[in-house]
Amino acid sequence: MKRGARDSQIINNFFSLASIIIISVILVLYSKYIVKDESEENPQKEIVKLECENESYTYFKVFNQNLLNKSIKALDKGYYKLEGSYLKAEFMPSTIEKVVSLEEMDKYFIESIASKPKKDIEKYLKIKYELIENDKKNPSKKNEVPKLNSGSVMTSFRINSKEIFRVYTDFQFMFNNAIKQRVDCSIKVFKNNVQK
Repeated sequence: MKRGARDSQIINNFFSLASIIIISVILVLYSKYIVKDESEENPQKEIVKLECENESYTYFKVFNQNLLNKSIKALDKGYYKLEGSYLKAEFMPSTIEKVVSLEEMDKYFIESIASKPKKDIEKYLKIKYELIENDKKNPSKKNEVPKLNSGSVMTSFRINSKEIFRVYTDFQFMFNNAIKQRVDCSIKVFKNNVQK
C-alpha cells in the first residue's frame, strides 16, 4: 500500500484552496470599489477649536447634528427667538442684574448673529440663554477648588423644544465687555459646529 494522499484528494484540496482565494479576492474588490462607505459620502468635518474657546473655559455639546446643520439657515434669515434668564448667587449679594440687563444680553446676541429676529413666526430656532453668577460663598462648594471666574453664560439652541446644541462658557470679570465676548464666542462655536 502506498503512503500519502490519493490523487483525487490532492485535486480536491487544490480546488478548495483556489475557491477560497477567488472568493476572498472578489469580496475585497467588491467592498473596495463597488460598495461605498457612508462615511466617505458624508465625511464629518473635523471641528477646529476656536481662539475664543482657549481664552476662557468653554464647553459645547451637539445633541442632533442633522438639525444643527439645518438650523443655521433659520439663524441667518432671522427665524429665531431669544429667551434669557438669570441664575443669581444665593449666599452672597447678587450684582449680575446691575451689570447687564436681559435686554442688553438680547442686543449682544443679535449683534453676534448679525440678523434681527423676525416677528410673528411659527417655526423658529429658540436660543435660550442663562446668565449664571458664580456663588463663591456657597457652603456646598466648600471642599471644591474655588473657581476664578465671576460667572458663565449657558446657551441652548432648540427646535420644537428639542435641544440640538449647548454652549457653556465662563467669563472672568463681571463687566459688560467680558460678557459680550462670551456671547460672541457662543455664537461662533455654534456656527463652527455646523457641517455644511
